[in-house]
Amino acid sequence: MMRFVARFFQVGVFSSAAATLIWWLTDIDGFTAILIVSLSIGWSIFIAFLLLRDSLSGRLGSWLAPASIVACGLGAGLMIAGVLVARQPLFFFSQSFATLGLALFFGITGSLIFATRERLYRMSRQLAESELRQSRREKMLAETELKLLQAQIEPHFLFNTLSNITHLVHSDPERAVGTLENLTTLLRASLARTRSGESTLGQEIDFAAAYLAIQATRMGGRLRYEIDLPDELREILLPPLLVQPLLENAVLHGIEPRTEGGEVVFTTRRIDDELILSVSDNGAGVSEIGTAGGSGLRNIRDRLRLRYGPEASLKLTPAPPSGVNAVICIPLRNEGEPAAAGKPDPEPA
Repeated sequence: MMRFVARFFQVGVFSSAAATLIWWLTDIDGFTAILIVSLSIGWSIFIAFLLLRDSLSGRLGSWLAPASIVACGLGAGLMIAGVLVARQPLFFFSQSFATLGLALFFGITGSLIFATRERLYRMSRQLAESELRQSRREKMLAETELKLLQAQIEPHFLFNTLSNITHLVHSDPERAVGTLENLTTLLRASLARTRSGESTLGQEIDFAAAYLAIQATRMGGRLRYEIDLPDELREILLPPLLVQPLLENAVLHGIEPRTEGGEVVFTTRRIDDELILSVSDNGAGVSEIGTAGGSGLRNIRDRLRLRYGPEASLKLTPAPPSGVNAVICIPLRNEGEPAAAGKPDPEPA
């Protein structure tokens, strides 16, 4: 409504300015009559475009439709002005040729203005629709890569874990039970992730703890780990499987290649209105190749961008003397939940 009022006012200002200019440049007497004609024509063309643009544009095309709409508005404006000035709807069609010249001026000017606005309007709609389709394609691609990543990781990890449990049953039954409990936690979390697009930071931490415990058992003590999560942050909502690729990078590409092993530290902090998730290791160091040839890191960045916009980020930096720091930054709402990015629908021009 406010946009309609603003545009209606703009048309009125333009019409008043045009009437003043014509009265000043010509010998036509009676500024009031010129102003009435100018406002009647301008507002009539404006209303005609609002009422007829969508129905005629599809039938007549982007060039012929504006001309037809301007003609309708022009005729209606002259009839309204005739009633207001002389109580005769056809007065300006038969007796006032100077006003017909004014009408012609408005017709040509209005055609150019509204035809240009029409093209801009349709171009903005097409651009918005194209961006929406692209965003949907990117989201589907990110979700597909996420599912492929899960399908690629879980069977291999599950096989190794079950094999490890089989060996531990005879040599260390207590550790076998603990590993089996951690595996149950992972499987339960994975099943929940397939049914929901949401997770909490607490659930991600529990998943990380179970995963690192299993890997520490498998690596025979060469992997040490530490997890630091303040209790007040546990209920923050996150997309699932956001941190797991970073943990896998740290363990499989950072710690495991080293004979002496190493340590993985997973910390979470809230700093002002930003959530910071950090996975650090003192292993061999990795580039952006990482999990599944880099698809895990790329998937994280795509999901962050699609979910939270450009303010969210994933950065990898060296951790001297060796290792990698992987840091995810997510903007928070005032109530402490991640803020999803969104664009308002474009308004018609």
